Amino acid sequence: MSFWKRMLSADYRAAVAAEASGNVAAAAERYGLAGDRAGAVRMHVARAERAADRAAAIAALRDAVHWAGGDPELDRMAARALGRALVSRGEAEGVATARDRQVMREAAVFLSRGGDHKGAGQALEQLGDHAAAAVEYAAAGLVERVEESLAKDDDRLRNERDLRDAFASYQTLYQVGRRDEARTELARCTTLSPESAEYRRLLDELDARLITGGRLELRRRHGKPVIACGVRAVTLGRDPLADLALRSGGVSRHHAELEVGDDVMLHDLGSRNGTTLGGLRLAGRVPLVGAGAFGLGDECQVEFAVVGAPPVVRLTIARGLDRGAELIAAKDGARIDLAQVGLTGELAFHNGRPWFARGAAKEVRLGGDRVGDVQVQLIRGDTLVVDGTEIDVT
Repeated sequence: MSFWKRMLSADYRAAVAAEASGNVAAAAERYGLAGDRAGAVRMHVARAERAADRAAAIAALRDAVHWAGGDPELDRMAARALGRALVSRGEAEGVATARDRQVMREAAVFLSRGGDHKGAGQALEQLGDHAAAAVEYAAAGLVERVEESLAKDDDRLRNERDLRDAFASYQTLYQVGRRDEARTELARCTTLSPESAEYRRLLDELDARLITGGRLELRRRHGKPVIACGVRAVTLGRDPLADLALRSGGVSRHHAELEVGDDVMLHDLGSRNGTTLGGLRLAGRVPLVGAGAFGLGDECQVEFAVVGAPPVVRLTIARGLDRGAELIAAKDGARIDLAQVGLTGELAFHNGRPWFARGAAKEVRLGGDRVGDVQVQLIRGDTLVVDGTEIDVT
């Protein structure tokens, strides 16, 4: 707009008057109506400087960018101011969410548009976009910063590749039943991507499902569970944490214990109603050999069978509230043929971790996938299908 047209414009005169009185919002509006883009941009920038909060300042600077229109110099000035305001917001509020990252990237765009290539590069580095930062530093003539950004980008690409490889290894190892190794790879993912909550969640879930205490339950569909143990001492009693928890009257919380090693020894734990073998109350440790039965109090009778070397002991509740419940145990590292409890396959505990092998089974599936002639480490929540029989691991 020419000087005389501006002077004759009522909007322009009103804008000058509003500016003189300090009403920058009204002045910005009137300058815009008068077609004076430079005046409108200047007043919107003044609005931003006087804004009560960061959000209002950014809104004013967005108006300034809008009114800059096609004027290159005005556009650079307004864009640079808006970019710096957006960076300040990002630094104050953090760059944690996708929205935060979007704001910081928008800041880099406006800074670049405003000619502040160094500031744009710094904003992009906060996003980890070192390749784009290098482009901005190159535009600013900052050779050393370009080289640093490219080196960081190489490190980022290497880290992303290592993260992909680690997660792929975790998935494969988990699926084939090598769960301790899968955990190692998942823990590596949390190190390579420490800000990712998903890898930490998966690791916590896996830790909760790992069996390390030498005990598990195999639950056949439509059948009673079988308890399998690979511990030195198998406890029997009313305590819910006992290896074989019993509900019969006369059974103490900690009633008796089996020591399972190169021999199987039974002894009473000072129960109120005693433990009997062959009609005689136990005093001290007594070996269990072959097959037989022992009593826990007056109502609970337990049949046992000891086979093999190192021995595998099978317990079956023959009388009492838990009639039919079964437990099979051997020392850590010993092979347990599950045929003794009506299942197909073999089980062995190593350092408290249960490993399953198909043994005489024709087909075994774990989580729907067929298992070959390999051992798989079982964890809570697994489902085995052994020759058509579904078995849940708990």
